[in-house]
Amino acid sequence: MGRKLEFCREKALHTAMENFWAQGYEHTSMRDLAAKLGLHLGSVYNALGDKEKVFESALRLHFDAYVMPDMERLTSAENPLGAMETLMTRVVEECGGEIATPGCFIINSLLEITRINDNISALLRGYMQTMEESFTICLRRAQDMGQIRADAEPAELARFFMGALFSLRTMGKLKAGPQHLKDIKTCTLRALAA
Repeated sequence: MGRKLEFCREKALHTAMENFWAQGYEHTSMRDLAAKLGLHLGSVYNALGDKEKVFESALRLHFDAYVMPDMERLTSAENPLGAMETLMTRVVEECGGEIATPGCFIINSLLEITRINDNISALLRGYMQTMEESFTICLRRAQDMGQIRADAEPAELARFFMGALFSLRTMGKLKAGPQHLKDIKTCTLRALAA
């Protein structure tokens, strides 16, 4: 019986994550989640907690399922700079595609951060730090392989790269044209290798 309950909880968290990802924190209600899950509102509260707790769990699920695999690929890539280019190309394709996507759950959440509690703000800051550290490791490896200048500072470049990814995601939400997004990618990769 415990396994079935855990499976249902995991499915419920996936549904919550997708809903928060698509609609944001403010536009997602516990009543809507209960309806999507086919549960009574009280059952959702009992199983998952209040809205902030569900949102926090959804962020954790997203980070573990979507972000960390990318970070692990970057930090272990045989061609570190190539891996960063691959990541950036994928973001450009997601942001400039014909099919509307909900964007990046982490960035969407950061844009709402002033309305969310301190625990969630701290969680998001921690995720940003983890991403920055992964980019730094990747760039340090790229430097060791001669892919970027020996006098470059990997941590500074990691922050720059992160800013460029955020810019791409933001411009994607504004429906910037594909060439606009490709230009950001081209200039970022040129700056990393300069």
